[in-house]
Amino acid sequence: MMALRVVARLKFSVRIHNICPLGGIQLTENHGSPCYSTLAEVEGISAPRTVVQKPSLHTKDHIGLWYTIEPEVVKRLFGVGGLPKQYVKLCDTFGETSIMVREPALAVIDLVKRSNLSMPPNKFLFYGRDGVGKTLSIAHVTHFLAEDGWVLLHIPWLPNWRRRFKEVNASTSNPGFFDHPVDASTWLQRFRHQNDDLLKKLQLTTSEQYTWSRRESTEAGSPLSMLIEHGINRSRYATDAVMALTTELKKCATEGRCKVALVVDGINSFFCPVSRHKVDSVIVEPQRFMIHKAFMHFFNNDWKNGCILGSIDLRANSGERRDSYLPRYLLQKAGWEALDPFVPIPVEDYDEREMASIIDYYIDRDWLQNINGPLKLARSELAALTGHNPYTIMRICSSL
Repeated sequence: MMALRVVARLKFSVRIHNICPLGGIQLTENHGSPCYSTLAEVEGISAPRTVVQKPSLHTKDHIGLWYTIEPEVVKRLFGVGGLPKQYVKLCDTFGETSIMVREPALAVIDLVKRSNLSMPPNKFLFYGRDGVGKTLSIAHVTHFLAEDGWVLLHIPWLPNWRRRFKEVNASTSNPGFFDHPVDASTWLQRFRHQNDDLLKKLQLTTSEQYTWSRRESTEAGSPLSMLIEHGINRSRYATDAVMALTTELKKCATEGRCKVALVVDGINSFFCPVSRHKVDSVIVEPQRFMIHKAFMHFFNNDWKNGCILGSIDLRANSGERRDSYLPRYLLQKAGWEALDPFVPIPVEDYDEREMASIIDYYIDRDWLQNINGPLKLARSELAALTGHNPYTIMRICSSL
């Protein structure tokens, strides 16, 4: 651990000859006055970036390179979820949101481009060990889908609806089922934020009348935005509004009026045996949550002009069933049959090129400022400490 003894965070002092109060490495010019520099400047290291900012144009030549998402796009697509919280904090510190181009995301983007949209939707599911980058791979593909004109039905972390829901009530419109009024209203706000401009362009309308109460209804031929606004303003009907919205979008896609992408991080949570919470002293199966039912009908092969993107995640399962990260184990029989056929996309730890890229990026951002020893040795020690796992690298570097 000699080479990695002193690795400082941003704003920490860095030392080669002595400690510099302003941070950075102190060098001495010929006239004797000190100047300050960073490890990146001394080593001549810069982040391996690509100027290609559109995911649709990324190729295998860009693997291991970083691309930066414009702030307004980040706010629209991920301002209310979709990126890991720790990663968001890191991006705030760096002053940019950059994602490394990796093979799994490129594979899905290529498959979506080559999909026959006149056939039932393809299902692309990332899987892998914890911390390998499944969520960021979903974010990369989600950026592509938004750029390519897909209506996004995005659920950033599905298990929250099973474990940490704000409120659950017995459904008045569907006996035996339960509503998530607050979570459904929040999701409708997310949907509007992500798709507002596209919906205005598409001019999609309802195919039937929706009656909410004796005095409230949404007439056939109304803009879909009226369903959204009604669910947001009247949270009592928010879950029913989500069901109506997803049903209408499925019809619109089948009629060729739009392309619809269901994006779910932790998709296997749909098929966990029971909820961890009790409702009215009764343990509720997730399939009896109307907010789940509103999205699970997309798994049927009775529509077109769509795709399903998701991750199969250990943490999305119940605690007693986390012995393997493989799809068949986590989905169990019910999930496997519901999603069949699907394309499994493995996400793995960084390879040597990607490992070098993440260290160069941290040095470029002054996150790694001081190496007490040869940089080559420090890289080897980071690789040994983290096992090339993306999350572990972020955690190890942030605590030093």
